[in-house]
Amino acid sequence: MIDPDLSEAKLRALIPERCFKPTVGRSLAYLVFDLALIAACYIALANVSAWYFEWPLIFMVGTLCWSVFVVGHDAGHGGFSKNRTINTIVGILTHSAILVPYRGWQRSHALHHMKTGHFREEEVFRPCRAEEDRLFRKILFRSGIFVLIGWPMYKLGFRNLTTYDPVKGSHYLPVSDLYTKSVRASWYIGLAVLAAFLSLYIWLGMNYGWGFFAKYILAPYLIYGAWLTFVTYMQHVSPEVPVYDYGDWTRLKGSLASVDRNYGPFNWLTHNIGNLHVIHHIYPTIPHYRLQEASDAVRGALGAGYLKSNRFVLFDFARTLIGCHYVERGDGMEVYKSAYGFAKNRGRNGQPEDVTSD
Repeated sequence: MIDPDLSEAKLRALIPERCFKPTVGRSLAYLVFDLALIAACYIALANVSAWYFEWPLIFMVGTLCWSVFVVGHDAGHGGFSKNRTINTIVGILTHSAILVPYRGWQRSHALHHMKTGHFREEEVFRPCRAEEDRLFRKILFRSGIFVLIGWPMYKLGFRNLTTYDPVKGSHYLPVSDLYTKSVRASWYIGLAVLAAFLSLYIWLGMNYGWGFFAKYILAPYLIYGAWLTFVTYMQHVSPEVPVYDYGDWTRLKGSLASVDRNYGPFNWLTHNIGNLHVIHHIYPTIPHYRLQEASDAVRGALGAGYLKSNRFVLFDFARTLIGCHYVERGDGMEVYKSAYGFAKNRGRNGQPEDVTSD
């Protein structure tokens, strides 16, 4: 259980002040590094023809697009630079290049951080009761197909499958509930830049062929989208992760309703967003290159409140698909349950060997 005396202020005092101060030069260096690797992969891809060389390179391009998203994600939290204008410019450029409406995403992501772990107000992967686990949810989540189609669906407006409005909730439309007049100019600028990138990609397909388009643009896009959906799911859905209703939820409890996962060699390549995610939810303005230091500083104080899996994430993915279908009321929280009789979740107080509390 989480120490009732624990607070964000107490945790904040444990973290060195430098962790909260982004350095634009260092942030930019990571972005340039990612883009340079993408360029190198594309050059290599243009000079090989065997499928067993092509597919790993395409996978790497998609993975590195996810890395670029993570850097832009820092900008969306104000963690790329101390200058708000620089953050906005970087956010628009990095997101638009991978066809994400920056301001709409920034707003929906802020809502996710505001209500992480909330049974009825969580923005992403909101759980349901057994009677709400309808056929569409079953097909989507028990098959795992959501990993491939979840990100496009989310951007278009299917932001959760308990309650949603696929038009009002779209990231692309000014009528969306994500739209705020305070960012009107940058909202439209971001959409214009996104449209310019999309036009470029379509032009490349028309001029170089749709096979070229599928190989160099569509396939990496689908891989990056799968990365984003997969990592988000694995951060916040697990038999051990609690969900809280209106009476039990607090911001700190919600922030700790996530798991640090093991992505092997991709931990570093994707800027530690999956394996150091708990600390990010407590203090989202910390730049990705300070997450390790900040996490180490608070881990002892978090005690049983900190969840981490040391197993390779694909093993955890299979376990989560089988074990997390809906939630039932537990002791001060909602607990994930499986619809399959052979999968008996023990919840946070009876943790399996692959998820530990430090």
